[in-house]
Amino acid sequence: MLNWHDQVYREEMVKRQFYRGWDFRKARNIEELRQLAERRTPNFCFEYVEGGADDEITLRRNREVFNNLALLPKTLVDVSRRSQAVDLFGRPSASPFAIGPTGFNGMLTHQGDLKLAKAAAKAGIPFTLSNVSNTSLEDIAEQAGGTLWMQVYMYRTREFVRKVAERAKAAGFSGLVVTTDMPVYGNREWDSRNFRRPMKLNGRNLVDVALHWRWIFDVLVPHGMPRFKNLGDLLPPGQDSASGASAALGRELDPSLNWNDIRWIRDVWPGA
Repeated sequence: MLNWHDQVYREEMVKRQFYRGWDFRKARNIEELRQLAERRTPNFCFEYVEGGADDEITLRRNREVFNNLALLPKTLVDVSRRSQAVDLFGRPSASPFAIGPTGFNGMLTHQGDLKLAKAAAKAGIPFTLSNVSNTSLEDIAEQAGGTLWMQVYMYRTREFVRKVAERAKAAGFSGLVVTTDMPVYGNREWDSRNFRRPMKLNGRNLVDVALHWRWIFDVLVPHGMPRFKNLGDLLPPGQDSASGASAALGRELDPSLNWNDIRWIRDVWPGA
């Protein structure tokens, strides 16, 4: 039996062997994919994806709940034919999962939104495009296919919400996902650690970005800083960059959000 020091050494050797390459296909589980992502992306990008608000208590609980679930296998049952297929809102899905909306995916990799949408279509599950994505919803519908849902915030400018819903319907999106748990911005403490002012990295993170040359040549050099493609006239002219959008969106979040607003959006979007 390995003692504690031998076990630590063995785990470290496994990690070093794994990190010799950057090919995600060498990963054998989700944790190894996570480690690859952490090495590939600059610190401020990775914390944007993985971080939560304040002390991140809710974030930890959301993960711990899955550790408390256990499956009860039934033996001597014919499992030669297995299927995870279900119906979601009247449409078939290959599995009871969907890719949820995440904003600014273009910051992680070029055309990150489109890559996620194509992966969902290939897996036969729905993909939800964030309102603060870097690929237009029309391009997603044209190039990705599959079952597409559109996420919206209930901004103060309700006419903009209506226009997004109408664009999504015209493009062939089958569902509208309304975010209700963000009437105000969460207190993300990693912001104060990584940025000296809104969307301006501090010195430590600027150095860290320079060390991630794969990310630089994937995201920044050929394409420039990703811009928001679905915010349209919600933003002032020329303010579709990350720094301009963050200020505008903060002003647009509506703390008065309630069930009457959901009734309004139901009239705008009669589908799922």
